[in-house]
Amino acid sequence: MGQLTVFGYLREQWTELPIPTADVSDQSLIVVGANVGLGHEAAVHLAQLKPKSLLITSRDEVKCEKSKADVESRSGMTGIESWPLELCSFDSVRSFADTFEAKGCTANVLIANAGISTLKYTRTPDGYEATFQVNYLSTALLSLLMLPHLIKAGTPERASRLVIVSSEFHYLANRLKGADTWPSIIETINDEAYCTSSVMLNRYSLSKLLEVMFIRELSSRLPTPTLVAASTVNPGSCHSCLTREVESNPLFKFAVRTYKGLVARATEMGSRTLVHAAIEPNERERHGRYLSSCEVAEESDYTLSAEGREVSKRLWHETLEILGDIDPRVNTIVSEYLVEKA
Repeated sequence: MGQLTVFGYLREQWTELPIPTADVSDQSLIVVGANVGLGHEAAVHLAQLKPKSLLITSRDEVKCEKSKADVESRSGMTGIESWPLELCSFDSVRSFADTFEAKGCTANVLIANAGISTLKYTRTPDGYEATFQVNYLSTALLSLLMLPHLIKAGTPERASRLVIVSSEFHYLANRLKGADTWPSIIETINDEAYCTSSVMLNRYSLSKLLEVMFIRELSSRLPTPTLVAASTVNPGSCHSCLTREVESNPLFKFAVRTYKGLVARATEMGSRTLVHAAIEPNERERHGRYLSSCEVAEESDYTLSAEGREVSKRLWHETLEILGDIDPRVNTIVSEYLVEKA
């Protein structure tokens, strides 16, 4: 069963990871959240390999232009597309999918990297707690809306890739105690009254757990042999901007910076894990799995437990119900491309 040990964690953190070099000259790639951090470094790696096309996203037009210019300058690749995508807004996700469809774009790879970490309960305009929407609901919506494009691009010889960036922090997510008595898991964990300071302290870890559960549920419903290899990736603890809001608290700032100084990977090193999952061969062996340091790893004990599997199943159905109301295409995609489990 999966668990996080200090020795195992430090060994992984200090491991030199391979630089992915697979041929992507005929591949169309998408990196979500590419203006800073892991997504930006992953985009540079991919651009250096000169893919058929590369589409990167940032939260607004200004960030889009800046990230495009920097990735092109560092990689030597020209013609990179850079589109706005704001995961705090379901409308932004739907607009992205609409534009992608209207332009007749193709996708062999989708790296869903964008994410936030906050200790404060804040609702998005859509009415959801921000970390929960950005890291989970909007990421799930984007993944499902892009699924037909990924399936269309996949072949028996080379499956397309859906890569959601998770974290080893999913091991630290609190069990959803009492969930079997909740009328709705999503309504409960989104409720401001439920989201006490201790719950919000664990919210990022929970969001990463939910991503692992989502990929496990999705992958189990894709026909075999799959034309899309879906996986979650742990980039390890890295120097990045993810903790910038947490570090606004002086106490947490000292703790986080001390921790990073001792064990954090360089951002570029961590980004290799994303690129590995996105382009390296043997993708079907990684389908549905959680990857760490470019290898398949065991998910958390809670994920694999009977309790966790029941939560995962309920969460899947609740997620589809919500996303299907947000965009009816979700219902069509699920019925056309997925196989319901018994």
